[in-house]
Amino acid sequence: MSAITFSGLASGVDTASIVESIIEAESVTKTQLEDKQTYLESKLETYTEFDTLLDSFYASVLGLNSTNDLKSFTATNNGSEYFSVSTNSLANEGSYSVEIVSLARQQKDVSTTTIADSDTTTLTGQLQIGEETLNYEDLTLDDLVTLINEGEYGLTASMIDDGTESGYRLMLTADTSGTELEITGTGSILLDTATDGHTVDGTKAHLVVDGVDYYSAGNTVTNAIKGATLTLLATSEGADTVVIESDAETVVATQLEEMVEAYNAIDTFIDTITESDATLGRSLKPVQTSLKNYLTGNTLVALGITSDWETGELSFDSDTFAAAYAEDPEAVQVALLGDDDSEGIMNRLDDYLTGQISATSGFLATKKSTIDEQVSRLDDSIAAQETRLEKRKAILEAQFTAMETLISSLNSQGDYLTSFFEDYDSSSS
Repeated sequence: MSAITFSGLASGVDTASIVESIIEAESVTKTQLEDKQTYLESKLETYTEFDTLLDSFYASVLGLNSTNDLKSFTATNNGSEYFSVSTNSLANEGSYSVEIVSLARQQKDVSTTTIADSDTTTLTGQLQIGEETLNYEDLTLDDLVTLINEGEYGLTASMIDDGTESGYRLMLTADTSGTELEITGTGSILLDTATDGHTVDGTKAHLVVDGVDYYSAGNTVTNAIKGATLTLLATSEGADTVVIESDAETVVATQLEEMVEAYNAIDTFIDTITESDATLGRSLKPVQTSLKNYLTGNTLVALGITSDWETGELSFDSDTFAAAYAEDPEAVQVALLGDDDSEGIMNRLDDYLTGQISATSGFLATKKSTIDEQVSRLDDSIAAQETRLEKRKAILEAQFTAMETLISSLNSQGDYLTSFFEDYDSSSS
C-alpha cells in the first residue's frame, strides 16, 4: 500500500507539483527513446511500401521472362457470324478454311399426354429411359419431374404448358448433344420414341476444316485446328477463313511499357521520401540504381527504353521498338530471353528481383530484421527508464514527506514555546 501524503500541509509548498516537474525533466531520455522507436516504425512502413512497389515491378517482369510468354496468338474469322475463334499458346500461324455443316443439338422428347393440373392430378405408370426403368405411383407432374432429375438417366426433366385447356406436358432433354435415348412411357404419361421418333433429334456438330470432316458432341470444338477453339453459332452456306498470327510483338511491347511504368512509380516514391527524409531516401537508392542499370543498358535502349537525364524517369518509345522488332524479331527475343549460348536481360533481371523480394533474405526482410532488433533494444531501455523514474519519484515523495513531517514537528515545537512564554509572562506580571 502506498503512503498517503498531504502535499504542502506543513510547508505551504506544492511539493506534488515539484515532484512531477522533476520527473518530467528527468524523462527526457525516455522520451528520446520513444521518439527513436516511433521513427523506426515509420521507416519500416516506408520499406514495406517500397517492397510492394518492387512486387509490382516484378509482376511486370514475370510477363516476359520465358519463351512461353511469347507464344501468344491472335485469330480472326473474316467477320464470320457462324462461329467465333480463340487461341492458346499451342497454336500455329496459318490460314484455315472453315465451314459449319450442322450444329450439335440435344435430343428432346415431349409426352403426348396432357394434364390439367401439375400439382394436384396424380399420376401412375412407368418410364423406360434407355436401359433404365422408372416406376412411379400417385405422383403429381411436379413430383415426377423432381424424381427424374434426382436420378441418373442421362437427361433432364421439365414441364411445358402448350397453352391448351389441359396443356401441361412432360419434356425430357438429353444431357449430352448427339446422343440418342429411346424412351417409352406407359400409364399416365405416354411416350414412344421408337414409333413416333423424337420431338428434336440429337445431333453432333459437323464442320469441315480444310476439306476434312470433324464431328463434336458439343458446339465448342477444340480438335479441328491446333491451339484454337471454335465456338459454333450457326450453319454456314460456305466456308470462311480463319487466320492465326503471332502476337509476340504486342506482348513484348506491352510488358516493356508496364515495366517502365512500374519503375517510374518506384522513382516517384523515392523522390517523395527523400524530400522529407534524405537519409531514408538514400537507403532505397541502391535497389533503384540496380534496376535502372538493367533497364537502361544497351539491350533495352535499343528497344526503345530511355532515361530523362533531368527527372530520372524512364520512357518507352513504341516506334523504336516496332522498328527493331520488324528488322529482326528473333534477335529481340534472344536479347530479352537468351538462348543456349547466352542469358537474356529479362532472366538476369528476374534473378535480381527474386533475391530482393525474398521473404527471408530480401530487401524488406533484411531491413525488418534490423529494425526489429533495434526496437527490441529500445523496449528494454524504455522499460529500464520507467523503472528508474518510478524509483526516483518514490524517493522524492519520501524526502518531501520527511521534510513536511519535520516542518510540522518544528511548527508544533514553536507553537509550544510561544504558548509557554506567553503563559510565563502572564504569571510573572
